[in-house]
Amino acid sequence: MGGGILILITGITGLTGRFLLGSLRESGYHGLIRCLVREHSDISWVRDDKVDFIYGDVSDACSLLPAFNGVDGVIHLVNIRFSPQIIEACNTSGVKRILIVSTTGVFSKYRELSKEYQVLEKQIAGSGLDYTIIRPTMIYGNQRDRNIHKLVKIVNKYALVPIIGNGEGLMQPIYAQDLATVIARAYLDKVAIGKAYNVAGKEPVSYFEVLQLIAENLGKKRRFIRVPFSLALAAGFIAEKFYNGLITSEKVKRLREDKVFDYSEAEKDLNFSPVSFAEGIRLEIEALKKAGVI
Repeated sequence: MGGGILILITGITGLTGRFLLGSLRESGYHGLIRCLVREHSDISWVRDDKVDFIYGDVSDACSLLPAFNGVDGVIHLVNIRFSPQIIEACNTSGVKRILIVSTTGVFSKYRELSKEYQVLEKQIAGSGLDYTIIRPTMIYGNQRDRNIHKLVKIVNKYALVPIIGNGEGLMQPIYAQDLATVIARAYLDKVAIGKAYNVAGKEPVSYFEVLQLIAENLGKKRRFIRVPFSLALAAGFIAEKFYNGLITSEKVKRLREDKVFDYSEAEKDLNFSPVSFAEGIRLEIEALKKAGVI
């Protein structure tokens, strides 16, 4: 793809978006890119002269129509909860190709956490559009991630680090560059049309191992103390009443379920080859130091 083809991207200023422009170019796309942003968005970091910006609101399908004018396809990085508005704008504008980022949370055993995602994915699959769904696990990569960088700050600052429960729950976080790369390849390759892919880090790690690797890469000796699950869950419910960005009942609950996913389909179709968490957290800590976060 290239030439006059025009891609519209939502969420370019987020964690994954910061990596996506480069990934699209590296994957062979040299055409125009339009990015939907909010008026206060920081776009100063963009150095690509084939990128332009347009203001819009993903929660309002009508406000999206100017951004969709002349577009050949859409990559929707913003929360999947806004996919109905994206689908409506596509249908109104005659855009057929969409790639939407969902979440492996769709498989959570906690129905209140997964049912909404399942409904939204069914709507995407039934939209009549040339869709691809990418389901990442927890995303990390710099200070814009929602979870891992906060753990890094805690481990960096405190000698005693709490572990909820036994710390043996498995997770498979995905480094943002790996996610951006597979998104670019999936959008550009027709083999991905009509498919949903799970994508994750190279191999599972336990929550305890995550904390140990963070401490090791920071060069810090830390003592880990266990917090009973019931106490942590109560704290999560209380914290939800006050925006804190660190702990919620959902996050506490999901620490008890293994979040391990088979990404062989993405490996086969899209040559997906993610880095290990040991490598990814090294890169994240470098980025946090460079940004002056730690």
